[in-house]
Amino acid sequence: MKNQSRKSTGFLGSIGLLLLISQAISAQSLTLEVQGIEKVKGNLRVGIFNSKETFMKKPLAGFGVPVKDKVMIIPCKGLPAGSYAISMFQDENSDGVLNTESYGRPIEKYGFSNDATGVMGPPSYEKCCFTFAKDTTLVVHLK
Repeated sequence: MKNQSRKSTGFLGSIGLLLLISQAISAQSLTLEVQGIEKVKGNLRVGIFNSKETFMKKPLAGFGVPVKDKVMIIPCKGLPAGSYAISMFQDENSDGVLNTESYGRPIEKYGFSNDATGVMGPPSYEKCCFTFAKDTTLVVHLK
């Protein structure tokens, strides 16, 4: 009977250890540091994408935060390890869209992960893509 009790304790201990390791692995955090904000007004709109097919169309996660300073620190919790691309813009007039000139040039500030740039439109997913596997601070400069 003592032998069986030790086996059960060892088994339960192993499960507990696996749970702790699992939590530690999924506990990484992504922090966005947004620089280049000139006017402290409106909202910062952020889209997180996880595939080339959905990039700039359907974000895995999207959110807005009020612009309260010229440098914003935004914690992103609950994002599993993987490959992602981020787009964002400062919605100065809080209308929910990136406002542009008549020729399509943005008049509100915007940015992408890796500070990627595009030619006559947004950069590709590949240019913006980064691997998220551990605590990471990603700096994005608005243009």
